[in-house]
Amino acid sequence: MKKKTKSIKLSKFVFIGIIALVIIIGGFTAVHSIRKRINDRTVKVAFYGLSDDIVNLLKEYIPQKEKITIKYDVIAPGAMDLGILQKKYDVLFTWKGEVTDSLAGSVETIPNRLLDSIPSALRNKYCLPLLLDHYEMDVYNPVVSKSEVKPFESYKSFMDYVYGANKLVFSPFFTNGGDDRVLFAFLAVLIEAQGGTDAYNKLIEALKSAQSLSDVLDAELAVLPDDGGTLTLRSQLDILKTWPELGLTHPQWYMGNINDLVGFASQFQVAVFFTSLSQHRTLNYNVVRNFETIRMPYLTDTISHGVIAPAISGVLVSDNVNGKDILASLISIDVQNHIAMKTMLAPVNSRAEAYDVQSDDVRFFAASCAGGALPDPYLAVYQRRPDDFAEMAKEIRAYLR
Repeated sequence: MKKKTKSIKLSKFVFIGIIALVIIIGGFTAVHSIRKRINDRTVKVAFYGLSDDIVNLLKEYIPQKEKITIKYDVIAPGAMDLGILQKKYDVLFTWKGEVTDSLAGSVETIPNRLLDSIPSALRNKYCLPLLLDHYEMDVYNPVVSKSEVKPFESYKSFMDYVYGANKLVFSPFFTNGGDDRVLFAFLAVLIEAQGGTDAYNKLIEALKSAQSLSDVLDAELAVLPDDGGTLTLRSQLDILKTWPELGLTHPQWYMGNINDLVGFASQFQVAVFFTSLSQHRTLNYNVVRNFETIRMPYLTDTISHGVIAPAISGVLVSDNVNGKDILASLISIDVQNHIAMKTMLAPVNSRAEAYDVQSDDVRFFAASCAGGALPDPYLAVYQRRPDDFAEMAKEIRAYLR
């Protein structure tokens, strides 16, 4: 009997201990939950690498809730310290690129309910795109109608169009190559069009470890079909060096600015020009009304491709619930409609209304490519190293002389 009594007493002690432990754990959980709700009432938002106009626009559409305080900081160019960022902020808005790639895996994942509203090719677990820019080709319709080939059918037909247009216009091709990002993006677009996303990614990886242009010139990016040889940055630059001699472009196209581009285009002396969608938006309608915007055609569609379309994006640096609500609002159809109209960039919400056919096409291009929207080389490699980027662009221009 005594043993049975002791066993019953022991069971009671165990039961009481378990109950006490549950109460203690529950208390800690409740305290933690309350503390988190209090902490989440303040949302610290950082912006990096975005124009003042974009920063102000995002602030305008970030929802203001009762009892919720939102604190904003703009991080200066080149001053991004990832360690400090993760300790200090809850949400980051920047261009998708080296910064967002470096943060991937150490920040909060984007909720599936937000990703469900955008095309699958644009989905990323750690970085939510909001608006897309695009590096585009703009072909002059009157020359297209006179040309024996159509520039949008394939990479080969595009090049045949450029080579054949020297009989019709003064400078078949032109770009504002004096802009470092445009110059680099032009090279990236040509390489991606020939070698696909893999070739572009190899270029990016080579640039990340390169100390100078010579370190990346001969990196093998792709083996071209039909005995086209090996694609390298050197092989591409060597082809471009011949263009002025062949009458395909101005001798100093790589020094051109946007006003030079406007000058040639307004006199209808170019068959095609290359620039970004955002810079295209600054051009007078009378200049561009006879030009049609196209994506750079591919050499072959048997390999995976992406489109060079920089993405303004949001990152959840912490698990602040109100930070998640901010991204949810910015990706909603209503807000996407407004910010797409005001920026004239491409919305990413599948059901949002685009500003015009050009921005709608950009969303379609990115959604239809397995590689999705790719950052340009500046964003992919030099987002926190602007001085190194400027030096590499300087070396490229010296090579092209």
